[in-house]
Amino acid sequence: MTQIHLTWGNILTLRGDALVCPAHKHLIRGRGLSAQIYAQGGVELATQCGRQLKCAVGEARLTNAYHLPVDYLLHTVTPQWSSGDQWGALAIGQLRRCYESVLCLAREKGLKRILFPALGAGTNRFPHAISAHQALEVLNEYSGEFDQLTVCLHSPAALGEWERVERRFYTV
Repeated sequence: MTQIHLTWGNILTLRGDALVCPAHKHLIRGRGLSAQIYAQGGVELATQCGRQLKCAVGEARLTNAYHLPVDYLLHTVTPQWSSGDQWGALAIGQLRRCYESVLCLAREKGLKRILFPALGAGTNRFPHAISAHQALEVLNEYSGEFDQLTVCLHSPAALGEWERVERRFYTV
């Protein structure tokens, strides 16, 4: 079974087969990490994304990565966190579906080393504990089908939160 690797730093410097990009439904340049990916991917990435079908929340699309240190980008549209109100359960299910869709598409394309950011925990404001729990549950379910699953967080504090969730729920 593949070990899930948690780390922190600049995900755009890591190597793998594919990097997961938090996406806008029209696969246009978004905010946060998405903006950084599009800036580094260049005009070629924007052009290829412009030819893709609209991507609903929880779905995934594949493009080339162009000037990034991976071969492909796996774009997924993450839900907005709304402070745990009446739509919170729906958003949590949609976030889980993002991870599932990305991993199913990666498996279909034969990609074995996948790099994930903390989906939903950036500009879409999911608490790291909720994001980590959904991610780690899905990643553990699919881990036997991949060589490397890496989650790269943006800070040591975020990494600590994910490690606490991992120890509490997923360490044997």
